[in-house]
Amino acid sequence: MNIIFNFLSILLNSIFNFTGDWGLAIVLLTVSVRLVLSPMSFKQKKSMQQQQKFAIKMQELKEKYKNNKDKLDVELKKQSVQSAKSMMGCLVTLLQLPILMTMWSVFNKIPVSVGTYLIPWVSSIKLSDSYYVIPLIYMIVSLAPSLLSYVTLLKIEGQATISKSNIIIMAVVGVLVAKAAPIALGIYLITTSVFSFLEELVFRIYMRNVKTEKQ
Repeated sequence: MNIIFNFLSILLNSIFNFTGDWGLAIVLLTVSVRLVLSPMSFKQKKSMQQQQKFAIKMQELKEKYKNNKDKLDVELKKQSVQSAKSMMGCLVTLLQLPILMTMWSVFNKIPVSVGTYLIPWVSSIKLSDSYYVIPLIYMIVSLAPSLLSYVTLLKIEGQATISKSNIIIMAVVGVLVAKAAPIALGIYLITTSVFSFLEELVFRIYMRNVKTEKQ
């Protein structure tokens, strides 16, 4: 973790020396890291989608062969093998977490207390936003990926739609987290949420095109 922390700290300082603004440096570093992690994230999304399809398939098999236990066991074993292979793709999340957690620590430990052109109404990125602008922006962009499941053209077969009650809970938690966090972390949260939204949008368009080609 120390190696990752030192590398990201050096990279952040290098970007700052180029831009002259800590807020912009945070945005550029966040986007750069997320771009590097995108292939893993994309693979994870595909694996999760396959897992959902396997769950539906297994339920269908249980219903189809409910009166034929031997046949059901054979079919379930076949699905279990395929499901296990797909599950490996979901484990890539574990590779991303240390990097993203370290970035949080890097931004939280920026050694100076200055403002940023991105958020002109605050005097220091080490302070929280007393006007609640950052928390509200974060709430909106963090919910955006979940709301895509309600768009008919972007729905993915077999994927459950997040309930409205869960969306409300996520919104409240998002505001509380962003309100307690300093501006530096708020910028990071907003940037990574916008990236997640675009990543989810691209994935859904990709899955829709794949489905169209198969038809």
